[in-house]
Amino acid sequence: MSFQAFPRHLALLAMAAALAACGGGSGSSSGGTPADTTAGTFVGTAPDTTSSIALDGLPRVVPLPGGAPLKGMSDALIVGDHIVMRSLSDSSITVNGKQVYARTRLSVMDKTGALVSTTDYGFSLAAGYTGDWVMLPSPDGFMMVQSGTGTKLLRFDSQAKRVGDAIDLYPPVAATSTTELAPAEGSAAVDGNGFWHVATFSLLPVTDKTQYQLKLCKFDFNGRQLTPPFEISTSALHPHVAATGGAVLTTWLEGGGAMVGMWPKGLGAPVLRSLGTGGARPYAVALDDNGKLGVIWNGKATLSSPGGVMGVAIDKNGVAVLPVGRTDLGQETLSGKWAGTSRAPEIDARLYKGSLLLADVVVGSYNPGDPVGDVLVVADYGVGTAALSAQKSAILRIKLFGPGSEIGNSPVLRQMVFGDHTVLLVGDENHLNIQQLTRK
Repeated sequence: MSFQAFPRHLALLAMAAALAACGGGSGSSSGGTPADTTAGTFVGTAPDTTSSIALDGLPRVVPLPGGAPLKGMSDALIVGDHIVMRSLSDSSITVNGKQVYARTRLSVMDKTGALVSTTDYGFSLAAGYTGDWVMLPSPDGFMMVQSGTGTKLLRFDSQAKRVGDAIDLYPPVAATSTTELAPAEGSAAVDGNGFWHVATFSLLPVTDKTQYQLKLCKFDFNGRQLTPPFEISTSALHPHVAATGGAVLTTWLEGGGAMVGMWPKGLGAPVLRSLGTGGARPYAVALDDNGKLGVIWNGKATLSSPGGVMGVAIDKNGVAVLPVGRTDLGQETLSGKWAGTSRAPEIDARLYKGSLLLADVVVGSYNPGDPVGDVLVVADYGVGTAALSAQKSAILRIKLFGPGSEIGNSPVLRQMVFGDHTVLLVGDENHLNIQQLTRK
C-alpha cells in the first residue's frame, strides 16, 4: 500500500487540532589561562561562575568481557537507574567493496558506567540494515527506530531484551517499486503519550535529481498513529525533531539553506521559516519542559562570524531570539571560550533542570604554547528569556593524555545525567572511555 499524505494546506490545519488533542543573565567562563588540576590521565578546569562542572575520579576504558574493546558507540540513554548504550556489532556485510557493520550491540551499564551485560543483536533486528537508529525512552524500557532507510520500531525492556516483533511505522516499500514513497532518513522525539517521528520520503530509484518529501507524524509507544502524517516540505534533507510540553520543532535543509517548522504550545497555527545557518545542518533541541525549543548547528568561521557551535532559542513565531540590535545568526556562538575548533560529527545536547548541556571534542591548545590536540569540552548554558549566547554558562575543558587516551576519527559523546553525577561517555571506532563529573 502506498503512503499517502493529506494535501498540505489541510494537513497543517489538521496538525493544529492534533497538537491540541495530544498535548503531550549574562556571564561566561574566565577568559584567562586555565589552571591545571590533575585527575589521573585527565586535566580539567572550571569557569569563574557561581555554578561549576568538575571531574570526579579517574577515567577508565570499558572493555567487553574477555578484554576486547567496546568500540563504535552510536548512542546511549538512561533507563531507570542504569545506562543502555548502542554500539557496533561484530556482524558485517560488504557494501561497495567495504565491510560495514550493524550498529546493534546493546550494553547495559550501572549508574557509574560499569558494564553489567552486553547483547550483540547483529542483523536479527533488521536484515542487512547498516543504517543508524534513534533510541527513545518508553514507559516499560526503551525503543529503537530506524533513522536511515526504513521505519521499523523495536521495543526493549529495561535490561535491553527485545520485546515482541518489529513494527513498521509505514508500509515497507520494495526496492523494485517506482510508484511508492520510500523512507530515506528520519528522527524521533518522545513527548507525552507517544513520540513524534519526522522522515523524508522519495520515489525509487534514487538519483541526483530525487526530491525528498518531509512528513511528520505522532505515534503512540506501540507504533499506532495519533495524527495523520503531515507533509511539511517537498524538498528536504537531514530532518531532525525535538518536542517538549506539546510543542514540536522540526529542522531540515532545503535548497542548501536551513529551515524550521514550529508548532508552539497553545497556538494552533504552524510556522515555517528559514534559518540563517550558512548552510550548516540545524539540530532541534528542547530548552525546557514546557514548550520552549531551540536550534544548534556547527557554524563555519567567516569574516563576519566566529564559527564554532552556534545556537538560538526559537520563539512562538518561529523566530530566533537574538540580542537587541543583532540580526546576524552567525554571531550567536556558544563556543567562543572553548579555545578550539569542533570536530565531533554531532555535538551532544540535552536538557537538564533548566540548562542546556553540551559536550564536544575540539582541536586546540589546552594552554597557550601547548601542542595542538584534542580537548573535551562540557558546557552548561542557562535557558532564560534572553538569547542563548547571552545566558550564564559553566564550562569544563578536559585534556586527555597518556596511553589509550587518543580520540579516533569519529568521536561520539553522550552525557548520562543522574541526580548527583554525570557519566560522560566518549566513544570512537577504537574504544569507549568513561569519565564521571559532578555539577554544582
